[in-house]
Amino acid sequence: MDLADYRKQLDEIDDQILTCLHQRAEVVKKVGHLKRESDVENIYVPHREREIITRLKAQNKGRFPVSALENIYAEIISACRSLEKPLHIAFLGPAGSFGHAASLRHFGSSSEFIPIIPQTDIFTEVESGRVDYGIVAIENSIEGTVRDVLEMFQDTDLQICAEVYLPIDHNLLSKSPLSEITKIYSHTQPFAQCREWLRQNLKEVQQIEVASTSEAARLAANEPQTAAIASGLASEIYGVPVVGKSIMDDANNTTRFFVIGHHSASRTGNDCTSILFAIEDEVGALWEVLGVLKNYQINMNKIDSRPSRTKAWEYVFFVDIEGHMDDDDAQIALTELENLCVYVKVLGSYSRGL
Repeated sequence: MDLADYRKQLDEIDDQILTCLHQRAEVVKKVGHLKRESDVENIYVPHREREIITRLKAQNKGRFPVSALENIYAEIISACRSLEKPLHIAFLGPAGSFGHAASLRHFGSSSEFIPIIPQTDIFTEVESGRVDYGIVAIENSIEGTVRDVLEMFQDTDLQICAEVYLPIDHNLLSKSPLSEITKIYSHTQPFAQCREWLRQNLKEVQQIEVASTSEAARLAANEPQTAAIASGLASEIYGVPVVGKSIMDDANNTTRFFVIGHHSASRTGNDCTSILFAIEDEVGALWEVLGVLKNYQINMNKIDSRPSRTKAWEYVFFVDIEGHMDDDDAQIALTELENLCVYVKVLGSYSRGL
């Protein structure tokens, strides 16, 4: 076979793929019709979407890259979902933030993305119904928990629907060379995560904290002799060249995001549940709570605490446990925790992010 023959073969395969995409779209429309007849409102079904991608990745034994397969199917699912209704997703703006990148990665480009400042206001937008879902940063692998977001979960009825892990690639953006930069804009966390690079390369340059990395890029696009620590996406959106690539101190820098909405996700067999609980200020109270989890062989992946805001030196604990809240052991354990704690609040069960 010569080049022309192989190209003809590729054309035939592409025609088959397109035909299958149209067939998939038709089935999705039928599913949407059945949902409406059954008064099922949720267009976004995170556990089902995760099952599809996980199954296909497990079957992918050929040459096609696994990461590309996940990205392609995220877009296919997004496009098919939009046939029922485009979802409106709130993220920490302006456009080009890491929250924006995480939203695109999880929901695909066929959704409508709404930038919100500050990040805590995303909860209000979802609660009011002005958007369908929000995506909020909950912790970073280097800097730890995002405290203001964690605090919001105590006072909201919203549920965690999904989690997204986004590798963070910080870049220095500027329209000026390094030698001419007099100030740098960014969010507090990127400054901390790029501390060593900045010390070695721009030690005397003024650092100015702003609400988001994308806001930093917007400012750097309009002010001479300024720079921003921001994403490659922000560089493209605001037209600010990358003058320092991947400047973070840890190449494994990753941020965990939560998708928040009005429902939790169903079981997939690879789930996580987040809970809040408060305990009496007495000896052994926390030990008793952890003992319940141990007795039912429930693994705890994360524990964090914050002041309760109702009583001095009283704390609320944020915990991630393995499994789904509908699992038998989890239900029994949660009932026992309710008897031990001042209060227990389940924030949601969701499929583990990849």
